[in-house]
Amino acid sequence: MSILAGCAAGRTTVDVSAPQGKNPATGKYVRIDSVQDKRTFTVAPPSADMASLDPAEDSGDASKARAIGRKRNSYGKALGDVVLPEGKTVSGLVESALATGFQEAGYIVVKQDDPNFAAATPVTAQIIDFWAWFQPGFWSISTNQKSELQLSGDVGALHGEQTVKTRVSESKQVVVASDWQEIVEKGLSAITLRTKDLLSGK
Repeated sequence: MSILAGCAAGRTTVDVSAPQGKNPATGKYVRIDSVQDKRTFTVAPPSADMASLDPAEDSGDASKARAIGRKRNSYGKALGDVVLPEGKTVSGLVESALATGFQEAGYIVVKQDDPNFAAATPVTAQIIDFWAWFQPGFWSISTNQKSELQLSGDVGALHGEQTVKTRVSESKQVVVASDWQEIVEKGLSAITLRTKDLLSGK
């Protein structure tokens, strides 16, 4: 069964888009100062939900920054990597998902060139976990994505450091390469929703 969804050998590039929001007309100003990728990569992961890179491929910081999953065969053996295209990073996607969450909660997210940047409330984030994997079952295959972020700031109901955790899963009869994109994008949307709820005190 080709649950690896793509060529098993080598690295597969999958483009992913993060949620894109719009600033409300009025609201408090917020700036996202940094989103740091602090994920730990395991050389020989005992389970598919742990971040890892194929030791036969480049495993430098640039590759880790783009890694979103790892292909496996139907017996669970780890195979080739699944990474974002050059120029995209997990931290960049997460920053967009967070910014959209703030915007949907009624905050105006400003960039460095904005005249309100200096006065905006600063927020930082660390990515503890962000990974997608496929899991074979007897009748179907589940696609999964999980995230764990450490947010720090003083905005809405966010005070000090708080953890945001998300997990999404879907059941498939047959999986294809585009399912990597689909499940990761659903995971990013979950980050946006969870961030909005956190700021609103839900």
